[in-house]
Amino acid sequence: MTSLDTSPTTVPVLTPAGTRIPARGTIACHPVLGFGEVVTRSSSRLRIAITDPVDGAAERIAAVSAARTASAEIEISGLEARRDGLCPETGLGAHWACQDAFIGATALVNGMIEGLIARCTEDNEVIVNIDDAEAFGWEFDEFAMETPKKSKTRGKAPKPVAPKPVPSNVGTVEDPEMADWMVAEMNECFGEYWTPTADRTKPSA
Repeated sequence: MTSLDTSPTTVPVLTPAGTRIPARGTIACHPVLGFGEVVTRSSSRLRIAITDPVDGAAERIAAVSAARTASAEIEISGLEARRDGLCPETGLGAHWACQDAFIGATALVNGMIEGLIARCTEDNEVIVNIDDAEAFGWEFDEFAMETPKKSKTRGKAPKPVAPKPVPSNVGTVEDPEMADWMVAEMNECFGEYWTPTADRTKPSA
């Protein structure tokens, strides 16, 4: 009987919580906001551009985007001031024990600023948590897929087998150094009742 491999060629890409991840560029729909397109994915969040909003949705989305941008600008200004030591109470002019740990931490502050900028959106964009998207009414046309990795098992190498020792004929009548006269004496004394491979070092019974 021939068995067919029915395993899927691709499987959905899931978040750590087990939610399917929408594909980039797929159509997204929300009953209150309208139709849009998945622009990017960062960690567990989607950035969706609303291209066909319902009545009044465009204004609400733009207002939220403007508020998010203004908030990020305030936070960025505060981080830059702390980095440059400009704060009166914790800056460069303060006692060393009171100085801000962010002073001179350029790499750390720049990384935090990049995170704030990534949270900003265009006037028609929204950010959605993937794990909560469907529960809050979002629907997606396509989801990201991937080819499952096949587990490869290596066969175990056979255990090495020690070679069998070759029996030695040293000390027996088959020893090439055994004199011919001794073999003749053995034949004379024991006739057909002695074994040529008998150990001559052991006394006979």
